[in-house]
Amino acid sequence: MSGLGFGFMSGLPKNLAIPAACPFALVVGDPVEHSRSPVIHGTAYQELGLKWDFVKHQLSAGQLGHFLDKLRTQPGFEDGTACRGLAVTMPLKPEALTAATYVDGLAKVTGAVNTLVPAIGDWAGFNTDVAGIVGAFRHAGFDDAQTKSFTAVILGSGATAASGLAALRELGATRLVIVSRQPQATGRAFAAAQRMRLPVTAVTWQDTAGLASVLEQATLILSTVPAEAQEKLPLPQVASRAIVLDAVYDPWPSPVVTWARGCGASIVPGWEMLIYQGVAQVKLFTGREVNPAAIRPALLDSIPNSGI
Repeated sequence: MSGLGFGFMSGLPKNLAIPAACPFALVVGDPVEHSRSPVIHGTAYQELGLKWDFVKHQLSAGQLGHFLDKLRTQPGFEDGTACRGLAVTMPLKPEALTAATYVDGLAKVTGAVNTLVPAIGDWAGFNTDVAGIVGAFRHAGFDDAQTKSFTAVILGSGATAASGLAALRELGATRLVIVSRQPQATGRAFAAAQRMRLPVTAVTWQDTAGLASVLEQATLILSTVPAEAQEKLPLPQVASRAIVLDAVYDPWPSPVVTWARGCGASIVPGWEMLIYQGVAQVKLFTGREVNPAAIRPALLDSIPNSGI
């Protein structure tokens, strides 16, 4: 489908190519070059019979507010014939939280907005990362209706970990553990725990015995550590029956996944989280549901080594 630059519209980037006469959505962040959101959304729109486009657009920190102002003034914004929503990646999630006029309760307590939708002439912010994590664990066979009183461990304490707290509590975790570098309870996840009034146990990577103990006890483990930092993690070899979800899906398998397999744990690939948060975004943009199974083949085709 051919596209026209936004050059004919006042002030929007000329390198943002979109079709001249159809609704569209975007993913914004830095970087976005390797984002799989276009695969998820494009496949979903086809499945729903929608002739929509999905655009990748790189925005650095500090640029989101101005960009949203420009989108808001474009023809078709209020009647839904232009921009239908934005998928927001780092480093823009904190900016999206402050840019939205209406913020969903889940986004407020986690402190993270990854989805922006036009609403009454302005923007509404949502967090679908929580739905992504919940959906991924359930897809892997975790039955929260049958599992009572269990420990869940989160590796990392940033924005994704904050969403992880809400997701693991939704799944019924009665003990939540955050593993981080600092002995003090710092980081977005700890701030989110306070907003949600969730008691959490803090363990540092340096506490070898404490780390091994909580990993052995864990029923669910969520890793939010970036791929480039995983090689240096002092993960102990333990006997584990946990289900481990690593938010990293490229490269695959990640160091955390390799470690978890060596411990005997079950693995949830990070792309499952991506699928479930993506279909939640699609519902917000379109008002319609799409089956995650319809997304999976196209997404796996786009991820190197996904069959390993």
